[in-house]
Amino acid sequence: MKRRIWIAIAVIVIIAAVAVACIFGYVSGQKGQEPEPPATVEPDGNPAETEDPENPDDSEEPAVQPENPNPSGGESVVVYVPDEQGETLTPVGTDAEDDSDQALVDALITAGSLPEGVAVNSSSTTDGVLTLDMNAAYGDAVRSSGTTGENMLIYSLVNTFVQARGVDSVIITVDGAPLESGHEIYDYPLQATN
Repeated sequence: MKRRIWIAIAVIVIIAAVAVACIFGYVSGQKGQEPEPPATVEPDGNPAETEDPENPDDSEEPAVQPENPNPSGGESVVVYVPDEQGETLTPVGTDAEDDSDQALVDALITAGSLPEGVAVNSSSTTDGVLTLDMNAAYGDAVRSSGTTGENMLIYSLVNTFVQARGVDSVIITVDGAPLESGHEIYDYPLQATN
């Protein structure tokens, strides 16, 4: 009987020692570590990776700027183009014919962000919100692409115009009506993605 009691006590002591060691290891591993910020959600609904300012991500390359910013004598602009996987947008320096809205769209077409035939019908700015009315070719392109392609078409336009026009957000319409993708109606201002 005494032997069983001593075995039970020994087992309890061993379990307690293991628990204390685990707790000590966890607590000492947490010292000096800052909590990770919560993940942000990109417009396509996927969580974005958060950036650690102390350990910058070397995989992101800075925006490509042209060697001669005005080879055509036009305007130097930054447009947002999909990466090779078509999953994120990258700012790319290029030149445009002039500083008109259509010249920015043409630069996006040349860069491969928008399909041929896309055009700006009109634009206006009120209280930091740019309303950009696009032609039917743009609406057709958005509706015929998948969710990721839809985001690339929309946010290449939004990011480019937010940067170029210094506005807070962009409302996109097509021939005067809110942009409809088939599963969403974009009748609200869109802010640039990071």
